[in-house]
Amino acid sequence: MKKINVKIANKLGEKFKEINIPKADKAITEIVEIKEKYNPILNYDEFEIENIQKEQMILFEEKAIHHANELSKNTIALSKIFYEAQKTLASAKTGSFVKWYETLGFKKDFVYMLLKRNELFMEVANERIFEIPEKAIKTISKIKDKVNVEEILEIVNAEKPVVVAKEIEINLSGNPKDKTPEIEEVEIIDNKFDKVIDIERKIAEYYQKIKELEYELSILKKSR
Repeated sequence: MKKINVKIANKLGEKFKEINIPKADKAITEIVEIKEKYNPILNYDEFEIENIQKEQMILFEEKAIHHANELSKNTIALSKIFYEAQKTLASAKTGSFVKWYETLGFKKDFVYMLLKRNELFMEVANERIFEIPEKAIKTISKIKDKVNVEEILEIVNAEKPVVVAKEIEINLSGNPKDKTPEIEEVEIIDNKFDKVIDIERKIAEYYQKIKELEYELSILKKSR
């Protein structure tokens, strides 16, 4: 029997691997795809659409849920960033937080709503704080000093948090000792963050004025 050339044998082995590896990889990919197949929330048979349209809608649903989850994660992260930035710049006493976020392109209402959400999250440690409507957040912010954590969580976990929050607010207003004059509510709670902005701007103005006075003083000292 003739001996097989070693080089030829090696080449045949490599060729065998090239032929079989893709098949194995394909099989593994198919298994992963089966395991990770998305299970739709909606029953698209009720929509009376063609099968190809059903497949498209299931894909759209999957992508919508994925991006909504990513958006929620980004909102949580951004609220923490705003909180830390405000705290850092407040310690500098230059009133530059407003200038900071405005320069970055963020609007006041957006920034302070995230700050409200983060403030509540630090109290109740429930990420649904970042998902419930703004109206519910505003109501919770108004009544949070009059209710306990369990009642706040009741609102947060409710199917209709805006309705539950309003009901609790109405119940509180029915009790004379819990009722705060309307004008005081507006001053203390509703305009809390507007007052923060005004104070920060005043600090910035005073800071600039102090710098100008210090400069004038240095000139006068030199001219003596």
